[in-house]
Amino acid sequence: MQPRSPFLYIVFVSIVLMLFFNNVMFYYTIKNKLVDHVEQQSLQAAYHLRDSIDRYKTSVRYIESMVGQQLRIAAIAAKDRLPPRAENVSNAQLEQLSSELGVSHIALLQRRGDDFVPVRSSDPMELMAGAEKWGYWYTALQQLLENRNVTIPEGQKLPNYWSDSIELADPSLMTKWGYFYDGTTDYIVSPYVEDVQIEQYDRLVGPDAILHRMIVDNPGMLEMTGFNVNTFGKPLALSKSPKGRPYVPLNQRPIPFGTYVYSERTSDAAFVREAYDSNKPITRLAELNGHKVVKSFVPAPNSSPAAEDDYPYVIGVVFDSNVIHEALSVQARWIVSRLVTTTAISLVLLFIVFQAIRRSKDEAVRVTQEAYIDEVNDMFTTIRGQRHDFLNHVQTIHTFLQLKKYDDLHRYTGELVGGIRQTNDIIQIGHPALAAIVQSKVVTAMDKHIDFRHQFAPIGSLNLGVTSVDIVIIIGNLIDNAFDEVAGLPVRERWVELSGSYREGSMIIAVRNPGRTLTDAEKSKIFEPGYSTKGTDAHSGIGLAVTKKRVHAYRGSITVESNEENGTTFTVSIPLNRFG
Repeated sequence: MQPRSPFLYIVFVSIVLMLFFNNVMFYYTIKNKLVDHVEQQSLQAAYHLRDSIDRYKTSVRYIESMVGQQLRIAAIAAKDRLPPRAENVSNAQLEQLSSELGVSHIALLQRRGDDFVPVRSSDPMELMAGAEKWGYWYTALQQLLENRNVTIPEGQKLPNYWSDSIELADPSLMTKWGYFYDGTTDYIVSPYVEDVQIEQYDRLVGPDAILHRMIVDNPGMLEMTGFNVNTFGKPLALSKSPKGRPYVPLNQRPIPFGTYVYSERTSDAAFVREAYDSNKPITRLAELNGHKVVKSFVPAPNSSPAAEDDYPYVIGVVFDSNVIHEALSVQARWIVSRLVTTTAISLVLLFIVFQAIRRSKDEAVRVTQEAYIDEVNDMFTTIRGQRHDFLNHVQTIHTFLQLKKYDDLHRYTGELVGGIRQTNDIIQIGHPALAAIVQSKVVTAMDKHIDFRHQFAPIGSLNLGVTSVDIVIIIGNLIDNAFDEVAGLPVRERWVELSGSYREGSMIIAVRNPGRTLTDAEKSKIFEPGYSTKGTDAHSGIGLAVTKKRVHAYRGSITVESNEENGTTFTVSIPLNRFG
């Protein structure tokens, strides 16, 4: 009895279509993972830049405050060494006094009608330059002359003294002015310095220096841009310097730092506003300047809203989506080529089996059909195995990229021919995402002089049922919260304990730290968005709310206990799955 040829051909065509569909699915799986990874890289870079800028601004305010205090000391010294009437002071005296006191210049201001003008100065260019149209400068001088103190929100205010902020001044000059008046003279003493200190500090560790290093460290990153939410997409608001020169203050610049080459000004303005209003990152794909890019807009709210020189900004990150694809293309081509070769060989063998079946008699048909069934089963087993191995390779590569271990990625690609490497990090947890986040926090703890203790039971054959991204979010936020809590303690008392175990069908994660005992009222509100026991800053009140949301997404639970004996402990329980 001859086999039915049409049926065999239908099977053959069906298998070909299945293999083709399988390869297409592999391709889009890789593509989606690459896009997701680029988005994560962009967000991480923006968050890192935001944190670095916050620290930079704090440092600059401290330096500027010290410069302002030095100007006040110089003004008092000048007042004590000068006659009380300006008409008895010469410009030459002021020039010599400026040199002795270590300031750039000293001017003496008097009120003339509705204006303040320098009547004596070590810099002849400053003479008779009125303050009537200086805006808040005029108001500050008027308050200083009438009340001996200044109450406007702008600038640095000390007894009998006021100083403008460099952030609000002409950025091309980087000059800081001081004004002192205690009523014992008929003039206001105004020393000023060209603030080389802050200018050099900005050049070394300012936002532009920070993002330049980040772009160098991330070859796929094309550009980072700071968008001033208050002014980007709007007409420039010009101010005038004491010499009448128009300028845009630093805190009014539409783009205060970074470059803006990959621009879509109209649409970008809308995305900047949307990201800021929603306080959520916005990511989109675009093709700009001949590059397929991933463009992200990450909000960075004011860390100190009370500061007059601060402003809300959004960080734009442009990432070349082709770079990582190129870095992984060799690996992807190798895996796909191996899969295609195996598929081709299987199809050839299958075709030979079909031909043998057609030529066989009744007994030969029975034997050959049995062999054919075995071959088909083996073929699908081989394909499933290759698919399983392929996904393992992609997961490993994804982990290396998260850790920015590009050299390791390169070596790993070359070693794949000899076999698949085993995932084995320093804490031997058995799960790449858990190992990666714990390892990164070990480094952070060392920087902050915190004794970070961690103990995880090996995962083995447990299927967590939780994505790697969510594992990082949950554990990362809990550890960061604990680090923040112990940061104010003496070094010898700073410790944080992380433990992980698996019991009663659940993964248990506990983070414990010493510190202040939480009240019942605080424990009831601590997971609410925006609530924080650490005051108000750019990150307070967000981490624990996000953690609770992610835990509940997996039908888990999170609790907090706090007492003097054991400190504060956050415990997360997430149901997990087992597989043979």
